[in-house]
Amino acid sequence: ETLSDWLRSRPKGPVTPAELKLRLGVFRRICDAVAYAHQKGVIHRDLKPGNILIPKPVEGASIQDAVPDVKVLDFGLARITDSDVQATTFVTEMGKVRGTLPYMSPEQVRGNPDEIDLRTDVYALGVMLYEMVAGRLPYDISKAQLHDSVRIICEVPPRSLTTTFSGTRRLDADVATIASKCLEKEPSRRYQSAAALGEEIQRYLTHQPIL
Repeated sequence: ETLSDWLRSRPKGPVTPAELKLRLGVFRRICDAVAYAHQKGVIHRDLKPGNILIPKPVEGASIQDAVPDVKVLDFGLARITDSDVQATTFVTEMGKVRGTLPYMSPEQVRGNPDEIDLRTDVYALGVMLYEMVAGRLPYDISKAQLHDSVRIICEVPPRSLTTTFSGTRRLDADVATIASKCLEKEPSRRYQSAAALGEEIQRYLTHQPIL
């Protein structure tokens, strides 16, 4: 099932610490998968929950298998790094945008292909992390016109994750810090790769200080 379906199937109500840990564990696996693509020189450019598949649990699986594996699909907009530099990232055809707007980074919606690099995928991962934790997107652009959506993505700070999170306990500030770093407008201020982001999540999950 897709990550979207998996999230909808999770227990309703405030998020418990155990549920948050599970979601962060799944997110860490997503980071690992994207990092593998990056190692092979591929930028995905259309990461979103609908492109993440989670296998349904096997009957009789042990407790060690509680965090499911993931598959990252749909590399239709992917490009090889350091080549294909003239590829257009933000294109309208008959009013349609190539890419999924809520998950697109500021440099992606600006439409300059020379700005696209690994950190573009890090931004999309940050949007997914926010959504997996808070159950909503960092920006509400569902009713905005295209030009307003672009302005919001490029200029408006995301809503604080600590205020949008609904849990049985207050959200640890480290989780909000990790998400906000992914969502920085300037790529130089984000994690520089999916691998670095995944390692940061792992530090949090193993009770180590985040960088």
